[in-house]
Amino acid sequence: MKLGLWIFAAGAAFALAGCGSGDSGGGTTSTTAGTDSTTSASKPSGDLPLVAFAQANSADPWRQQFDAEVKAEAAKFKNEFTFEEQAAEDDDQKMMNIIQTFQVKQPKVLLISPTTIAVQSAVDKVFDAGIPVVDMDRGLPGDKWTVYIGGDNMEMGREAGKYIAQRLNGKGTVLMIQGLTGVTATDDRRNGALETLKGFPGIKVILGDDCKFKRENAQNYMQSFLQKGQPVDVVYAHNDEMMIGAYQAYAAAPNKPKVKPIFVGMDGCQKEVIDMIKDGKLDATFRYPDPGPTGVDVAEKLLKGEKPKDRKIILPTVLVTKDNADKYLSDNPNLAR
Repeated sequence: MKLGLWIFAAGAAFALAGCGSGDSGGGTTSTTAGTDSTTSASKPSGDLPLVAFAQANSADPWRQQFDAEVKAEAAKFKNEFTFEEQAAEDDDQKMMNIIQTFQVKQPKVLLISPTTIAVQSAVDKVFDAGIPVVDMDRGLPGDKWTVYIGGDNMEMGREAGKYIAQRLNGKGTVLMIQGLTGVTATDDRRNGALETLKGFPGIKVILGDDCKFKRENAQNYMQSFLQKGQPVDVVYAHNDEMMIGAYQAYAAAPNKPKVKPIFVGMDGCQKEVIDMIKDGKLDATFRYPDPGPTGVDVAEKLLKGEKPKDRKIILPTVLVTKDNADKYLSDNPNLAR
């Protein structure tokens, strides 16, 4: 029996490889590419063990929230360890250099949110040197890490597929705008949705471009796509920044379809997105939980010789629509602005 799911390649092809995206604390040392700022802890930093954090980037809204919360959590332990962060601007080579620099400093724990799986060899060397590795958000293949903490992107993709199928009543066309090639979140948010949508023969899926989780990239791609005149019923973007970019292109299009597509995104970390959902411009997002505070707490326990019961700590998601947007804002007052 045919599965009934037609997958069309739209735009540039992309490689199938392993976010989300989709991205200041007292008593911590914080270093991002090109900057170095330090605030002193209550004890001299030389007397304290180092917990180092290699961050994929500190530019996108989800990671800005990630950074703020991880540093705030680290500040709670300012008398127990020194915290240092460096961000790689989504550049694999910079990330590998950061990891190598941290290894020379011999941290007691390395926290990492990888750029892509291309940095795995550098992480392996840290792990082989006996340094515990806490992998957050973007998973790495193999087993040379101590703990993984993050959301379940595959399950989020499945849930997005269910929401889309329900909204379409099982019939329509979906344009999927994809995230960064080589990132597990991209694969999982795509494959999870496709897995669900295979059960709906009346739904066609167009696999759109790799827009690198960037708003501008998605806006440019959507502009080009709309010029082709191909109608779509749903735009599913692998993060909210790309969903906003796609919507902006749609809103500005001179000959846009009379019926607005349903816009579905991922991350749920920006007040802007929730406000646009409340206004009816966007339709839904799925919360990708911030693993930073949990990662710091795990590092603090590792310093004491305590390993978590579970090697993988999966944080839950939340579907946000117009129906629960106000409550979501109330429950999450620290969303990125």
